[in-house]
Amino acid sequence: MRILSAASILATVPFMVEIMVANRLTDTKIKAIKEPGVYADGAGLYLRMHAAGSKSWFFIYTRAGKRREIGLGGFAGTAPVSLAIARRKADDLRALLAEGRDPHAEKTVRKSGDRTFRKIAERFIADRDDWQAHTRKEWERHLFEHAVSLGDRPIGDIDTDMIEAALRPIWEKKPATGQRVRGKLEAVLDYATAKRMRTGDNPARWSGHLEHILAKASRVTGSNHAALSHENVPSFLAVLGERALERLIKFIVLTAVRSGEARLADWSEFDLPAKTWTIPKERTKTGKELVVPLTDEALAALPEAGEEFVFVEDGEPFSIMAMPNWIAKNKPGVTVHGFRSAFRDYAGDCTDFPREIAEMALGHKVGNAVEQAYRRGDALQKRRELMQAWAEYCLPSPKS
Repeated sequence: MRILSAASILATVPFMVEIMVANRLTDTKIKAIKEPGVYADGAGLYLRMHAAGSKSWFFIYTRAGKRREIGLGGFAGTAPVSLAIARRKADDLRALLAEGRDPHAEKTVRKSGDRTFRKIAERFIADRDDWQAHTRKEWERHLFEHAVSLGDRPIGDIDTDMIEAALRPIWEKKPATGQRVRGKLEAVLDYATAKRMRTGDNPARWSGHLEHILAKASRVTGSNHAALSHENVPSFLAVLGERALERLIKFIVLTAVRSGEARLADWSEFDLPAKTWTIPKERTKTGKELVVPLTDEALAALPEAGEEFVFVEDGEPFSIMAMPNWIAKNKPGVTVHGFRSAFRDYAGDCTDFPREIAEMALGHKVGNAVEQAYRRGDALQKRRELMQAWAEYCLPSPKS
């Protein structure tokens, strides 16, 4: 009887499972085994003789290029697995393989049912006890409806291919929604890593990863951003009407945010009683969450509250070219980004607010790494005062 080393078994597994070798072991041979090692019965079934004298069964197969080993129980003990029982268990596993199923993955789900993507996502949402009902509803819709294919997957097995397969359909039809779903998937997987339920890189991350796989919306590029002088901003705002696109432009001017941050704004990000808008890190240029103070003037620019996106046309966010096209037609030579320049010039030329407050209002990183480490606050109140001054400058009260 031949004794196989672990290395030789792994080297021969790819064809062992596929070729049905005649049963090699017998009860008599098993009882006669005294030397530690691995003994093949055939077609993926093995008996391991441990150094301590015990014997146990296991099954090896290859799926998607990965070798898997499944334990089938001990030959002796309180619940002994005889040769006949081991062969029946091996037959059951071969039947699953023949159906295109993965016994290891299914066993993992059964054994760790609380670690499927859906279960972990539910725990993630439940831990956010400060979320409002509509925020919770949106996360559930995005994770459990748009990413339904991930629901029963063990959280530790989710890879880039699975993420792409889940995102691709929604990405091609509604790219803005696809971006939001991706951000939520990344958050749940980060949560699972922090809870030690998975290891390795996050397959849902964008920068340096999915950005190379999923089509990214084109950007308006140019070496310079034309800007109105801040003196001309009030007259520009005065001609804006009540259409959703014009409201969006006014909102961008009054908050001094980047156009993409406002264009894809979601109602779940707003705390209207507190007059704040929290832009998640997934949607900021710096990769850090930004809390934007909202003046009454900025709040007045918001349309009537809906279920998801704030500024929409026919139920979808405006395209990336909608604002540039409107401004090019009505204010040639000016870009949306130019309003941020106008705000910065106003803050520096017309106010006594410190430079770092204006930079923070624009969502810029302030200072070097040491300064950032020591200044952890977001100066929300000071930024609110600056934005209020800007709003009153842009929308002066009518003279009595």
